[in-house]
Amino acid sequence: MPFDVAKAVEAIGKATEEGFSYAKTAKEKQAETQLIKINKRLEDAVNIAEEIFLYIDKFEDRFSENEWGKYIKLKRKFNKKD
Repeated sequence: MPFDVAKAVEAIGKATEEGFSYAKTAKEKQAETQLIKINKRLEDAVNIAEEIFLYIDKFEDRFSENEWGKYIKLKRKFNKKD
């Protein structure tokens, strides 16, 4: 049985294409996973910041008027919805 060069080249091309396709899919999944992790960390950070605001709100009388004003500005900036 003679060696069919055309079929061999075609098979190598398909294998290469599948390899690139797999690599692309793997990179996309990795990027997706990374974004999910980042979003989770950001969500956790926002939840903690909101807890801090609630905690600090209890101690308004311990701040000077100027300090409290700065705190309120930061809190509003944090809560600003775009």
